[in-house]
Amino acid sequence: MASEEEPRTSEDPSTKNITAFGYTVQAQELAANGCYSKAFDLYIMAFEYCPEVKVRVEPEFRRLLDKYNEYLLTLNKIGDIFYNFERSVECYPGNIFILNDIGKYLYKFGYLREACCHFQKALNFDVGFVSAEKNLNSVKNYMIERWHYRMLNDKVRNGGYRDALREMIVPLKETILDLGTGTGLLAMYANECMPMMITACDGSDVMVELASNIFEDHLIEDIILVSKMSTALTFRDIGGKRSLIVTELFDAGLFGEQVLQTLTHAFEHLMAKNARIIPSRAEFFVAGAKCDSLSFKYRLNPSALEFLAIAGHNVQIVTTDPYDSEDIQFFEDLKYVTEPTSLFKVNFNNLEDMQEKLGSGEPYEASFYAKENSEINIIIGWFDLYLTENIMITTNPLDENHATAWQQAVFYDFVPFPVTADEKSSVKFTSYGGKLAVVPDYKRIDRISPEMLRFLNDEEYVKTVTSTIGAVCIYLCQLAEISLLNIVDLSPFPLVGFLLLKRGAQNLTCCARSQDDEKFILKILKANNLPTDKINMVTEEDLSIEQFKDQKFHVIHGNIIDLNGDINTKHKELLRQLKLSHLSPGGLVLPHKVFLEGKLVSCDWLDRSNLIDDANTGEYNLSKFMNKYQVSQMYHIDIPHMPHKTLSEVATIAQCTEGCISEVINVKPVDDGDVNAILCWYKLQLVENGEFLYTNRSNSFVDSMAFMANPKITIKTTDTGNILRCVDIDETFKLLVDVE
Repeated sequence: MASEEEPRTSEDPSTKNITAFGYTVQAQELAANGCYSKAFDLYIMAFEYCPEVKVRVEPEFRRLLDKYNEYLLTLNKIGDIFYNFERSVECYPGNIFILNDIGKYLYKFGYLREACCHFQKALNFDVGFVSAEKNLNSVKNYMIERWHYRMLNDKVRNGGYRDALREMIVPLKETILDLGTGTGLLAMYANECMPMMITACDGSDVMVELASNIFEDHLIEDIILVSKMSTALTFRDIGGKRSLIVTELFDAGLFGEQVLQTLTHAFEHLMAKNARIIPSRAEFFVAGAKCDSLSFKYRLNPSALEFLAIAGHNVQIVTTDPYDSEDIQFFEDLKYVTEPTSLFKVNFNNLEDMQEKLGSGEPYEASFYAKENSEINIIIGWFDLYLTENIMITTNPLDENHATAWQQAVFYDFVPFPVTADEKSSVKFTSYGGKLAVVPDYKRIDRISPEMLRFLNDEEYVKTVTSTIGAVCIYLCQLAEISLLNIVDLSPFPLVGFLLLKRGAQNLTCCARSQDDEKFILKILKANNLPTDKINMVTEEDLSIEQFKDQKFHVIHGNIIDLNGDINTKHKELLRQLKLSHLSPGGLVLPHKVFLEGKLVSCDWLDRSNLIDDANTGEYNLSKFMNKYQVSQMYHIDIPHMPHKTLSEVATIAQCTEGCISEVINVKPVDDGDVNAILCWYKLQLVENGEFLYTNRSNSFVDSMAFMANPKITIKTTDTGNILRCVDIDETFKLLVDVE
């Protein structure tokens, strides 16, 4: 007799698969109709019912997760966003894209350490994941600004402060407050002198935690850390008023980090009677100079003004900062036109003196006596910092032993003026609120974005376009009459469009980064008697492929390189779509090709802003903590003005205007040394068979970038160097180096 069939304890796998597939189909329909919550739940049900379906639907699930979280963000439902991520990670525990997205949201909401952890987790699963590494670098830069590294690597500054503290501290008596302690190095120097009490404060929770870990590692228990700005403290918060204040809240312009506000508050609320301050006083100097390579970073050069038919006008960058900062000693074309002159002195141990400088509306006047007939187009500023009456450090670039923690101030926001040998000229500066600025010039100054100014000041690029435009025009006239040409020019200034309009073209679509740029473009068109009624101006914010509807263009001119030297993936994708769907038959896309080039280098200047060398801080081991925050990529590199040693031949690393994949590029060493970076720039070819234009030069419209080697790699001329190009799905890339 046949036995009865055993009842099934589970569904047939094929049935599960069909059911799960049905859930995903419903989820797709719901997602298409904006029902993200229900769609999300259906996907989760499908995964629970049949885990095998997860692999097949992963891309569409992630797209839904993105849209759902964007929607929740508009409702400020932060908890729901992270609950979605929690459920998603349970389904895809090692998914690098989800981990990266979690990191981005954590970063957005200020959870910096947690964001770092998630970006690092993604990189642990895939070391070649470019997006996660770029995001990790962004968080690290936000958590610890690069100037901390310059400051801690400055032996002159560190030694000066250490000696000053030893001179000023009375053992077992002094009570000390370190304002803006950062890593706590000055507090540790003070602790060597056995004071009665030390409190160190900082407004950054990250820096306070870092300082706490450094103190613990060095078995220092006597320093009290307070995670607050000193201006938010009372003497009760720090256990009483203090007899000695030490601070380093300075920038290139001396007062830019609000040191006057900080110290006047300390005088009134935190300092005991007869308390002293390190540094005790300072003197600020200025000198008139001529330096075209600096000046042309901030104002249009005469040839650009003449080219645009606005000769004699004053056009400068839009800026919120009254000065820039640079390592002046690296600019070989800089010439001091005047002798240095003292602009002011400040006594940090005198409350009235600091209050007067904070509140006075009276300007400082710099009297310059010219050494020769010339022009002043830049004013250089630096300071002498008297830590005590016996110890002084300076940022004077003419002093070989100057401190390197601070760069020199570059004052540029004025109209250049001629000077005559031995005659006096005057420039007035204000310090209202404590920050120095040249008194505004009464002459009219037009303002444009830095991107537009640098683009127009690139004489080689403008010359290349100008010399090519005739041949371009002849070619285009074979496609249509000149008056019927339709042009889109998305460069910082529509250079190709402008030149074609001058030759009779009528229709131009261009992009303006700001209202200032829009006004300037219209001003140039009017100055050249060009029609403006058929100009379609799109803002950078609104720039998308949808803007172009069904238009067709005979010429597409664009720029895919950001000012900082990185590829702009938004512009690159937009130009790709324009070429694919909006280019007339036979039309031109300019530039024709863009290549990334690079070489292996050894560069101490890069390391100084990215790694701590403990030899510079005395016997304190700060590298163990600070070097966790080193970044793998650095931008805004000015190659002609950055000292470095070339260790390899130049290699073409990528073709940026076309798709590229991960690949190893061999490079030939030319010298022995320790590679710490791959220095990169671009090679452009405007038209097919045209000459190449390189961006690793002075006054290029874009800066360069560097991919850092971690750790450094020793290379010899007998070796073969390898550059590994890692490429993401969106064609962003990073570079690694090794040697064989």
